[in-house]
This record gives sequence, structure tokens and C-alpha cells, in this order.
Amino acid sequence: MQFLSSLLFGAMIAVSATLVHQTLPPVGVSVGIFATYLGIWYVGRHYGKRRYKLIALSAWLAVISIAGSFGVGEELLIQGDNQGSALLTIGFVAGVVAVLRNP
Repeated sequence: MQFLSSLLFGAMIAVSATLVHQTLPPVGVSVGIFATYLGIWYVGRHYGKRRYKLIALSAWLAVISIAGSFGVGEELLIQGDNQGSALLTIGFVAGVVAVLRNP
């Protein structure tokens, strides 16, 4: 049950970061990155193990990579502009830092 809930929580963090990163350009990206860090950190605090943080980060990465690639109708949710690139790179780094931080 903890595996599934951390997987779902990581996916929800990624969906929310994807949807908020284009709103109010400097603030939206910052909120998305901070929510990524805080959400993955919270999973570790809640369950007390680093493996659940890693599961949440992998779910986050899976959703972000799907959102950053072309869909069937050639649509993109995360574009290759400054905001999208910052969300992909800095968000991933923030997630790794949250995983490596002690719970």
C-alpha cells in the first residue's frame, strides 16, 4: 500500500508541477520546483524510508517525461522554453536532493 501511495503521490506532484509551471512565468516554475522538493521530502517523512522517496521521484520523472514529449496530436505540455527546461532540470535536481536528504 505504501508503494502505491508513494507512486500516486509522485505522479500527482508531477501533474501539478506541469500544470502550474506556465502560469506567471517566474513564480509558476518556482512553485513547481518547490512543490516537487517538498512533496518528495514529505513522502520520506511520512513513510520513514528512502525507497519510497525514490519511488515518488521515479513516478515524477515518468510523468514529466511523458508531458515533455509529443503526444498523438503533436501537443506538448512542457515546452522547450526557459520555463520548461528549468522545470525538467532543476526539478529533477531538487527531487534528487530530496531523496538524498535524511528523512
